[in-house]
Amino acid sequence: MDIDEYVSVEEASKILDYRKESISLLCRQGRFEGVKRIGHQWFIPRVSVENYVKAPQGFAAIWKRRREAAKIEAEGYDLTDGEISESSEAESEPITGKKNIELEILRCLKILIKEVRKLERTVAQTK
Repeated sequence: MDIDEYVSVEEASKILDYRKESISLLCRQGRFEGVKRIGHQWFIPRVSVENYVKAPQGFAAIWKRRREAAKIEAEGYDLTDGEISESSEAESEPITGKKNIELEILRCLKILIKEVRKLERTVAQTK
């Protein structure tokens, strides 16, 4: 391990403009590729920190998920009330593995979209 290729949590927090606790959490979650822990300290490859893409926060994240849901809906998924299904698949075909995860994500997106629309209506009424 060449020490010049790695940065500490403190250095990473300065580079990404995150708190140290947030960087440690990202390390624990495996968000940085090639991270190493020695004792109680994390060492993150400088390349991983420089290539890290910050996730959208707050309303930016909500709008990003909403755009993704609209794209998924346009690709043939039904996000209306009731079961979420892909219109091109036969109903008798069992759904397993990755497809179950995708459907669960779609279900969560549907719920999120409903909540955002409720929030938008509430904000519009208070203006």
